Amino acid sequence: MMRQSLRFPFLPTLLLAVLLAALPSGPAAAQQPGPGLSFAEKGTITLDVAEIEVVNEYVPPLKEPNVEHLLPVTPSDTVRLWVQDRLKAGGNSGRARVVIRDASVVEAELERTTGIRGWFTKDQSERYEGKLAVDVLVDRPAQGFSGAASVAVARSTTVAEDVSLAEREKAMLDLVRAMATDLDAQLDAAIRANLFPAIIL
Repeated sequence: MMRQSLRFPFLPTLLLAVLLAALPSGPAAAQQPGPGLSFAEKGTITLDVAEIEVVNEYVPPLKEPNVEHLLPVTPSDTVRLWVQDRLKAGGNSGRARVVIRDASVVEAELERTTGIRGWFTKDQSERYEGKLAVDVLVDRPAQGFSGAASVAVARSTTVAEDVSLAEREKAMLDLVRAMATDLDAQLDAAIRANLFPAIIL
């Protein structure tokens, strides 16, 4: 049986543009329709820094088994959206850097039932494992403060051997969304615990 893998090279540019255009942002985000990727309703964390920078240190291999570069919305995209929705610079000096260490999704082929039994069995054919690792680094030399909040999350999902392209895309979006939700909760807690002196209440 031919393996149906995650192959839609024409989709990233087109779908990413469409999906990101539909992604909510700003104060009214919670009332706008979208694919469920919004953090604005959680409120803003205002840091006592003059600028916030996103640095993506994760370099996609662009080959199997990695497939994150083929997704309509990548894990890296969700980190940028999180920063846009949840962090705000409210100071006159200092800098915060949000560093993406890992933003991968790896595809693994699963064993399938063989023989006559395999004719009547619908197996899960692929497993996708996603990882996100992010550091929030704050440097405020004038105040003599520097600190870091680090979080790593992981999620996985499987798809059936007869999955349609649309169903596979939904599974991928659900995977990325679940990782983003975990990241939001854990980064919120880590920032408030480790970077409290740099938070403007």
